[in-house]
Amino acid sequence: MENINFWLIQLLGIIAWLLIVLSYYRENTNKILVFQIISTILWCLHYYFLGAYSGLFICVFEVIRDSLYYKTDKDDYIFLGSIPIYLLYGIITYSGIIELLPIFSSTIDGYTLTKKKKIVVFGAVVSYTIWVIYDIAVKSYSGALTDGIVCLSNISILLFNKDLLKGKDIKKTNIGKRK
Repeated sequence: MENINFWLIQLLGIIAWLLIVLSYYRENTNKILVFQIISTILWCLHYYFLGAYSGLFICVFEVIRDSLYYKTDKDDYIFLGSIPIYLLYGIITYSGIIELLPIFSSTIDGYTLTKKKKIVVFGAVVSYTIWVIYDIAVKSYSGALTDGIVCLSNISILLFNKDLLKGKDIKKTNIGKRK
């Protein structure tokens, strides 16, 4: 039975990722964010069932952060306000470097989302690489798979998007945003 539960938890992660993919087919940014918030709630459940509480906390916190991004255009203030929360959580719950990885990743993600698209895409590569390491450590194999795919897609954007390489800014979006 435990093996079946493990695979159901992994399936939950795949469904959450599929919602992210579907979000990019929505007509506007608000609908994209709604899909992404629902996806993040599923990731929260995924990490909870794995006992990966640092990943769970970051998912919960990012639902709140992304909801604020959704309701306002004060991205810089939202990011600056999140730093003390990350620090406090890291200090209170520290049990090893692995538990800090989601905090580092979310901090990078939050910062780059306040910048131009080229920085957002580069930050996503760094952020998702950190998540892959965390996912493997906590046995979130569906998370590692989906984060790896997102990381590779962002690398391809950096390598092959001529407008991005020329430094032209394209409308800022949450490229492949999972959490």
